[in-house]
Amino acid sequence: MVHIPIISRLSLTDYRSIILTFVILGIETCFRMVVYLIPSFILDAQIALIEKVFPWIVTNHLSAKAPLLENAANVQEMLRVWQYPVQEHLVRTQDNYLLGIHRITHGREQVSSEGVTPNPPNSIVNFLREHGIPLAAETEEIYLNGNKRDRRYQEEDLEVDLGRTMRKNPKEGEYIKPVVLLYHGFMMCSEVWLCNLDEERNLAFVLAEAGYDVWLGNARGNKYSLKHIFLKPHENKFWEFSMDELALFDMPDTVDYILGRTGAPSLVYIGFSQGTAQAFASLSINPALNDKISLFIALAPATTPPGLESGIVDAVVKAAPNVIYLLLGRKTPLTAALFWQNLLHPTTYATVIDTAVWFLFGWNSRSMSRVQKAVSYQHLYSFTSVRILVHWFQIIRTQVFQMYDDVQPRVPYLSSTRSHCPHPFPTNQITTPIAIFYGANDTLVDIKGLTSDLPDLVGVWEVPGYEHLDFLWADGLEKHVYPHILSLLEKHSFNGHISGADAKKLSLKQSASNGLGTYLSVNRTLDRELERNDDDVWERNGDGAQRC
Repeated sequence: MVHIPIISRLSLTDYRSIILTFVILGIETCFRMVVYLIPSFILDAQIALIEKVFPWIVTNHLSAKAPLLENAANVQEMLRVWQYPVQEHLVRTQDNYLLGIHRITHGREQVSSEGVTPNPPNSIVNFLREHGIPLAAETEEIYLNGNKRDRRYQEEDLEVDLGRTMRKNPKEGEYIKPVVLLYHGFMMCSEVWLCNLDEERNLAFVLAEAGYDVWLGNARGNKYSLKHIFLKPHENKFWEFSMDELALFDMPDTVDYILGRTGAPSLVYIGFSQGTAQAFASLSINPALNDKISLFIALAPATTPPGLESGIVDAVVKAAPNVIYLLLGRKTPLTAALFWQNLLHPTTYATVIDTAVWFLFGWNSRSMSRVQKAVSYQHLYSFTSVRILVHWFQIIRTQVFQMYDDVQPRVPYLSSTRSHCPHPFPTNQITTPIAIFYGANDTLVDIKGLTSDLPDLVGVWEVPGYEHLDFLWADGLEKHVYPHILSLLEKHSFNGHISGADAKKLSLKQSASNGLGTYLSVNRTLDRELERNDDDVWERNGDGAQRC
């Protein structure tokens, strides 16, 4: 074949794939415009007709909570279904985004003639007792402090503290609940932690009943963090963020806010998928953050995904970012997913998603029940930036977990790294203890590559048969994953009692906080002297992967 400069850099298959992608997107856009013109009562009648003709797709006869969770519009409504308390807090980042995060302050309660009394689900009670974990309601510290709890902890409450000054000034000997922060994955929000139809498979509820102060994080741009002090979502500049900004601002600012609000000296971070990537990135470039996170649990960790199963999509992934921006614009990607989510019946939409993840990643999605998928997939997608998607494509193309490459090649498939070197995230410098859980059938996890770039780990657990999304919603989570998580928390989380060293450290941090809510650096020599007084001894080993 004759070599043609520039044009020959792409094969005929690549050109065909890119052209086909444009055609498919064009057809889908036209179809969406037609559907927008159809009155809503006709669409509602269509769904009712489908349910009548095909009654087996209706999920309410399989689970009473299924239709309630499917139709829940936000975290508050979902937790109202489960009868758990919720607070919403606003975190202002150093670059002026407002992140909405959620807090489950305690386990389920009921109001009776005897007052407010604990009412944990029997399934969670049995699960915790089976694994020797005491219920929060049965521990003396929680009982004594329960009477002191302000009534606002029992109600929905929007906490706004844009100055982010530390609210609590803990004293030596005071009991503070150990804190756990759960963080979602790519194009998700905090709702993904509340979708399971069985209480004991919702990690947030299990932790709350075990006595932990549970927080649910949200990344900038999703439905709970679609706000900026100066920018509006319709502006391109609002969406000019990659995973770099999640690592530099969102995660450390969220952690600082939570520790300032609760008074705890540290917290446990549990991330899923991209939630693990932003933690690996943030811990590697923020040394001080390592002292504030006592344990990092990575579920389905994603740092350098090997690639995609579909050749068509893989060709687009390996194209220059300008091609991606041409396809998806400069703001938020895959708005069509949210459109079809609202249009299709939940069971039909679940079938579409199953087909899509099989096409893209080769997943079979057999570890989740049909009704579970119908519920969970209604809360699967939320907004993010196209730049984050491009960032992931850069990582897949280079197979290096690196910062966003601002120097873009002008021609698809032409590397721009000969003229400069994008900074890789130095993950081998992380000092926070790390535990990893991954699925044996997860095509997005390169466990050998990941562990080779990390320091010694607390442990690595492989779950046979699990794929990527299974760590959120699969059957058997309470058997294969949660017992190990609870055991790790017992060993590595803050024990709830403020020591003299902790009180002094927190006092220093409070006095050093500035108007933006970020802490000025405290003399690290003094920090090291204070840490010598800590009673906790971290046990770290380099064992190989264990099977759950």
